[in-house]
Amino acid sequence: MASRAELERQIRNTKPDPQKKIRIACGDGLSAVINKGGTKKFVSRLRLFNGTSAIDFAHEPPHPELTLTEAFKKHFALKEKISLGIDPRQEQHEAALAEWSEPTFVEIAKEYFAYISAEKKLRDSTLNDYRNRYARWLEPSFGQLKLKNIDGKACIRLLQKIKKDSGNGIGNKGDGKRTASICRTILNQILSHAVFLGYIEITKNPMLGITDSMLDIKQKHTGKLRRCLDLEELSKTWVMLNKHRATGYLFSVTTVALQIALLTGMRRQEVVGMRFSELEQLPNGATIYHIPPERMKGGVKHSVYLSKFAMSLIAGLPKTSDRVFQSPRTSADYEARVITKNTLNNGILSIFGKRKTARPMDYILSIPTFTPHDLRRSFSSGVRSHFKAAKGMIHSMIAHGSDDEDEIEYDKTLDLIYVISDESAEQHVLWQRWSDLIESATQKTDER
Repeated sequence: MASRAELERQIRNTKPDPQKKIRIACGDGLSAVINKGGTKKFVSRLRLFNGTSAIDFAHEPPHPELTLTEAFKKHFALKEKISLGIDPRQEQHEAALAEWSEPTFVEIAKEYFAYISAEKKLRDSTLNDYRNRYARWLEPSFGQLKLKNIDGKACIRLLQKIKKDSGNGIGNKGDGKRTASICRTILNQILSHAVFLGYIEITKNPMLGITDSMLDIKQKHTGKLRRCLDLEELSKTWVMLNKHRATGYLFSVTTVALQIALLTGMRRQEVVGMRFSELEQLPNGATIYHIPPERMKGGVKHSVYLSKFAMSLIAGLPKTSDRVFQSPRTSADYEARVITKNTLNNGILSIFGKRKTARPMDYILSIPTFTPHDLRRSFSSGVRSHFKAAKGMIHSMIAHGSDDEDEIEYDKTLDLIYVISDESAEQHVLWQRWSDLIESATQKTDER
C-alpha cells in the first residue's frame, strides 16, 4: 500500500475522466473519488451494524481543502459511531433538516418589519425609511444568508461598504456616514429580533460591540452643518419657489410644502403627512393643525397654527383625497400616495439648479445652499430675533426633540414633566406675526 504522501500526490495529479468516475483506494474502506467534472471527494465505504451491503458516505469539503489525513479522521469517526450502533445516515438527515429549518436573514427581517408595524414601534415615515434602506443596502448582501453564516466581520465589512458606496447626496452629509449609521441601526434591530425569537443566543448576536464610533460613522453636528437663513434669504427662496411652480419645474405640492415648513418650523414628516381632517378651522380664516403622536418625533401629539396666508397656499392645491399633499403624478402607482420627505430635499436641490434637468441661470437661487432642517432653524431664530420670544416658547412651538442640538441648554423632557400650562394663544400670535413678516417681505422682493 502506498504511503499517505504518495496517495496525496496521486490524488492531486490524477486527471478526471469525462467518461467515468475514478476511485483511488486509500485503505480501510476510504477512497478518493474523482468525478467526471473534476471534483475530488473522499468517500468511506462502510457496512452498518444491521446491514448486509456496504454504504458510501461522502465527506465534505472536497479535496484539496480536505486533506487525506483529515479525511481519515472523519473516516475513523464514522466507524466509531457505527460500532456504537449509531446510523450516520440518520445524523446526516437530521443535520440537513436543521439546516433547512435554519431561518435566513430575509425571513427574520420580514418578521421584524411585520412586528414593528403591528406594534406601532416606529412612525410610518421612519418605518418606510427603514424598509427602503433595508431593501437597497442590506437585503442584496445578507438576504439569503442563514443566520449562522452571519458574523461580526461580515457585518463590519458590509457597513464599511455601505459607507463607501452610499454616495454624496444631500441626505447623508456627503460622506455616506448617515446611510451607514442608519443601516447599522436596522441591522442591529433585525438581529436583536432574531434573539427575541430564540433563533440565536444573545451572546452570539453578531452586532454585539459594533458601534457608530467604532466604524467612524457617528454623526457629528457641528456649526459648519448649521445654516440659518435671514429674512432676505427666506424671501428670495420663497419667490424662487413660486417661479419654479409657475414654470412647471416643481409641482405645486412641493413648493407649498416647503413654504408651509418655512412659515411654521415643522419637520418634513409633519408637513407631508398633513390631512384635511386634522385641520380645525378658526373664525379668522386660520386653522389649527392637530398632529397625531405617531407622526411626531417624540410620540406626543402637537398642534401648529396655520395663518390665513398659509391656508391660502393650501387652498390652491387640488383636493383629491384627505391628504393635503397628495402626489400629483397620475399613474396608478401614485394614486394613493403623498409626497415624501425626500420630495422636499429634491425641491431645494431644484431651486439651486442641482437636479438632472438643467435650469436657466435666472431660475437658480444665488444664496448659500441649505436643507429642509435649516428652514426649521431659521423659523426658530427668526421668531427669537424679530419678536424676542422666549426660548422655551419657541421650543414648545416646534416640538423640540432631545436630539435637536440647536439649544443644548434647554431640556424639553423636563419641561414636559414639570411645566404644565396652555400657552397656545401666545404661540398663535407668534406664528401669525411670523407669517405676516414673511408675506410682507416676499411681496417687497417680488416687486423689485
